[in-house]
Amino acid sequence: MDALSKACSLTPDTKEHQLRKTVLILLAGTYGILGLLWAAVYFTLGLPLAGSFPLGYSIITCFTLLYFFRTKHYRFFCLSQLLLILILPFLLQWSLGGFAPSSAVIIWSILSPVGALMFAGTTRALPWFLAYLLLMAFSGWDEIRVTPEAKLPPLIVVISYVMNIGGVSAIVFFLLKYFVHARELAMTALNKEHRRVRHSLSLAMEVQQNLLPQADPEVEGLDIAGTSIYCDETGGDYYDYLELNNSSKGKLGVVVGDVSDHGIPSALLMATARAIIRQGSSLSDEIEGVVSGANRQLVDDVKETGRFMTLLYTEIDRPGGKIRWLNAGHESAIIYDSVTDTFEELAGEKGLPLGLVKEAEYKISQRDIRAGQVLVLATDGIWEVMNPEGEMFGRDRMNHIIKRHASMPSKEIQQTLLEALSRYRRDGAVRDDMTLVIIKIL
Repeated sequence: MDALSKACSLTPDTKEHQLRKTVLILLAGTYGILGLLWAAVYFTLGLPLAGSFPLGYSIITCFTLLYFFRTKHYRFFCLSQLLLILILPFLLQWSLGGFAPSSAVIIWSILSPVGALMFAGTTRALPWFLAYLLLMAFSGWDEIRVTPEAKLPPLIVVISYVMNIGGVSAIVFFLLKYFVHARELAMTALNKEHRRVRHSLSLAMEVQQNLLPQADPEVEGLDIAGTSIYCDETGGDYYDYLELNNSSKGKLGVVVGDVSDHGIPSALLMATARAIIRQGSSLSDEIEGVVSGANRQLVDDVKETGRFMTLLYTEIDRPGGKIRWLNAGHESAIIYDSVTDTFEELAGEKGLPLGLVKEAEYKISQRDIRAGQVLVLATDGIWEVMNPEGEMFGRDRMNHIIKRHASMPSKEIQQTLLEALSRYRRDGAVRDDMTLVIIKIL
């Protein structure tokens, strides 16, 4: 069977196309052999006209098979077989005197729409089935209009009924059995490949999760909580804590990034950017230099893929009461002051996302911080969560939760906000990666 499949297939053929061609060849070969047998019977009974139809089918089929094996012209072979299988039983029935005298030989025509269903698809099979119904209706009308003249002995008529109905039933059953079995084998192979891919994705997820901070840092004067939640096994969001000089004395670097799109390509770009920024920050305290260097390398990496990455790089100096930040196309951080009960965006000058323009320039902004303030760094997946009605969660709801729970530890504020997002989403899927870092100034 495999040899037959390879002989009739082209190099780019899929397994399913190979299966269709093989089954059609088997059908044509079976029909051709049966045609020779029927022709011999009719010629023996002195019915040369009736015998010429199955004999003609066998001869034509032989030539079309040779043509197909030589040219691999499957469409012509399929169309010619479906047409012969549809028309010739009707002509044979007409030559034998009608529906009943021919023992319903037209039933063999049903293999034409069945074959079209298997070899050409559901849409193309419909016209063949309608043509079969039309021929069947015409045969019945002709039977009523003209009294048929029996040309076969009664015993032969009965035997023919059994052979026609039983033969068609057997062919349909065994062809479908073979076809379904082959499809089951294909589905088994597909499921095996699917499990392999899922296993690879789980390993990729494990690797990426290990790239994220495994614990929140303990920095004097700061209460910190961060997390990333991916909508797929892997994603393009990330956050990281960077050690600064005397970080244990109240200084900390925090980076939040968002790669366009999500999935494995975004995860690879995220891992690359993380490594570049980590290396750069370990060699230099100049934020502009670190981010500019990362941008130049990412431009070379992404080239014409169209991907890019937004980034928010912050340095918090608790003893000095300062926060410095550089924004590369990212959503601005939010700071809530529980003393004045006000929200403020850390706007400053916003540069281009990383990976777009190699000569992009970035500038640092700075402001004072004081105890009682809550700093929120996030990706847009947080406030763009949607409910089943298509409404976004929005920044106002997020700000309300932060304000209401500002006295709680950062971890509890974070957990409360994530639970609110889950309730708002209800049973809806997470559509975008979500990253949230909350820093309380103690």
